[in-house]
Amino acid sequence: MKKLFLAVAVCLLASANSFAQYQPEAGTVTTELQFNPFNQNNQNFAVNGLKLRYFLSEQHALRLNLGFGINSNKFTDEGTLDDADRTPWNEDLKSKTGNFTLGVGYEYHINIAPRLSVYLGGETGFTVTNAKTTVYGETGNTETDVTFKNYYTANVGDFDPDYTNPFAGLAPVGAFTFNLNLLTGFDFYMYKGLYCGTEFGLAIQSSKFKKLEIEGKVNGTDINEEAFENNSKRSSVAVAFNAIPAIRLGWRF
Repeated sequence: MKKLFLAVAVCLLASANSFAQYQPEAGTVTTELQFNPFNQNNQNFAVNGLKLRYFLSEQHALRLNLGFGINSNKFTDEGTLDDADRTPWNEDLKSKTGNFTLGVGYEYHINIAPRLSVYLGGETGFTVTNAKTTVYGETGNTETDVTFKNYYTANVGDFDPDYTNPFAGLAPVGAFTFNLNLLTGFDFYMYKGLYCGTEFGLAIQSSKFKKLEIEGKVNGTDINEEAFENNSKRSSVAVAFNAIPAIRLGWRF
């Protein structure tokens, strides 16, 4: 909470030499990004997506959030087995995840000072997350080449074809998530179209995870996909109060 107050103070001090009133009016469009000067989770600068707002009037605004992200990982290793004939081996792992978020919402603004606006609102939408991992390995003349979707690992050691369940160490990632946010925040207009602020609120997420999809071969034998068919259902619900010590830096058009 101290960091949140410090973020507010930084925002206010940045506008000490500005005197004009630049609050939005009907027809104003704003866009913004998020800056974190406090090394939150080892990240100082974050652009979580594109946020747009359209002001129907000075008090009423519609908001649109478009979020996206891609993460990829690659691991390669090789050597020889510790036996008499020194059998060579190599292994490769490639994995990636991607997500897309769409959110729409509404804000009610209360102008409490010439250039300071506090708002209340809500946002609803969804997030689609995909994952794909490919494991390739050769030991002598024996080959393993497996691709599975909706599950993820960055460690080739999580996949062991000699175990009864070779996918036990993999994490279910692919999911469809419904998002609902109740939020509040403020905008402080510093200079002409430039403003800063912060936002916090209550986030509710309900996720339904996708099933494992797998194809390829293990130790030279084609995988029987039916043997890995799983009709179980996995879901989760999360409720969290979010108060991130970050500064929203935006521009109005």
